[in-house]
Amino acid sequence: MLNIQSKSHPYRVIESPSPRAAIETLENRDTAFYLVDRKVAQLYEGEFAGLIPPERCYQIEASEHAKSYEQLAPIFCWLLESKCRRTSNLVVIGGGVLQDIGCFIASVLMRGVRWTLIPTTLLAQCDSCIGSKSSLNINRFKNQLGTFYAPHEVRLAFDFLKTLTTEELRSGLGEAIKLHLIEGQEAADRLRATMANTAPQDLPLPTIIWDSLRIKKRFIEEDEFDLGVRNLLNYGHTFAHAFESATQYAIPHGIAVIMGIACATYFSEQLKLAPPGSFDDIRAWTRPFYADYLAPLMQVDVATILSGMKQDKKNQGDQVMFVLTRGPGMMSKLGLEAQAVPALLTSCLEAL
Repeated sequence: MLNIQSKSHPYRVIESPSPRAAIETLENRDTAFYLVDRKVAQLYEGEFAGLIPPERCYQIEASEHAKSYEQLAPIFCWLLESKCRRTSNLVVIGGGVLQDIGCFIASVLMRGVRWTLIPTTLLAQCDSCIGSKSSLNINRFKNQLGTFYAPHEVRLAFDFLKTLTTEELRSGLGEAIKLHLIEGQEAADRLRATMANTAPQDLPLPTIIWDSLRIKKRFIEEDEFDLGVRNLLNYGHTFAHAFESATQYAIPHGIAVIMGIACATYFSEQLKLAPPGSFDDIRAWTRPFYADYLAPLMQVDVATILSGMKQDKKNQGDQVMFVLTRGPGMMSKLGLEAQAVPALLTSCLEAL
């Protein structure tokens, strides 16, 4: 169990022995309202049978399109028409898309309702399930709307991971790699050794998840609203978000983060922040994760990627803000003038 201190309310992350138990032991389960990833609902139809009343369940197709502001009105209306109250518990079952949707809705519906998160992907379990943030797209702008509103409880059921594809596991491991690199050399070396020559499905995923959450806990408790040190958790993300939008989301988020980490290391080395050889070292570790996704990225011109970078909400004035590195555990924010980025980015993509 992990206890998280939030400005609005403390909450806990607990382990449930099974997906069914995660729902079965909820307080006031029969009066809760459920937002469920449609694919998860289909995969676990038998296990969920008799637990979730159909009239209190809204299934959502998890996609970037679904987590846009324009798509939320029907969900709000359904909750209100179904007589969801401020005292109700909104139970969100799914990965990052469902979490973003559920968190945003819970934070603004009647100025805030209780919500419980049951994350079903590795990426959500090892990273995004704590931290209180929601991010929504609007029109062509990715993650530009959002709120800070912590769940009241997070329930981890590791059996959900057994139905994930290798791609989904690799994507989740991308965020785990990021967190361990931010933590420092010892943590990064430990995770790298654990992952060496081991297929994602054979890794000790519960251990990796708990280790990752403990690392993130320190940052979100110190800087819940992303005004200082928590910004370091965006390591690799200036690149990642631009890669995702430029390829029409052909690259999964966690894979894009791994690419972004490699690019951030390349930029750091070229700017004389990281020692020589840093990029080659990180590429040797991470390239097996992203190699299969280079083709769609290479079909996009640098100007399109740069356009995505310029829309990043962390930017200041005409500068594009990056989290760069001097080595594991030594990350810092740095702004580059937009005109300085294309040449570096072009050589970086060639080096990937």
